[in-house]
Amino acid sequence: AVETFLNAVKRGDDNAARGMLTKVARAKTEELGMSVAPPVADSATYAVRECEIVSEAGDVAHVATVWTDVDADGSQSSENVIWVVRLDPEGWRVVGMALRVFDDMPPLLLNFEDPDDMVAKQEMVASELERRSREPAQAQAPAARTAGGQPAPTGRQ
Repeated sequence: AVETFLNAVKRGDDNAARGMLTKVARAKTEELGMSVAPPVADSATYAVRECEIVSEAGDVAHVATVWTDVDADGSQSSENVIWVVRLDPEGWRVVGMALRVFDDMPPLLLNFEDPDDMVAKQEMVASELERRSREPAQAQAPAARTAGGQPAPTGRQ
């Protein structure tokens, strides 16, 4: 299921990718007009790694994958993504994904059956990226200090 889904994503075939979702995920994302097939560069490759059954009933599994791409500067980057699949009447179907966006935060779990939560998490990531992009600028401009190390006065006295 994951390989079929990822092949569709790689081709940019949103309909085929959507067809590999659970019925609930398919209905919810269609209802909101959401794409589950992110844009992927032609140079990107993926590898499906280990699969682990994570439910007692044997109907939910985590499938590890690695996406690798080369940017315009020739630098290679790889991203680990865990796909969550469930055994539905149609067969194994993708229900969500987990990936580590920031090294110092827990992995982000996107549940395709809960698009409102997905949107909220995407907004959180955007806010965190913006916050982090401002950090270096603030760190480069330390507050003015007197010779004794005290904060310098900021106005006329």
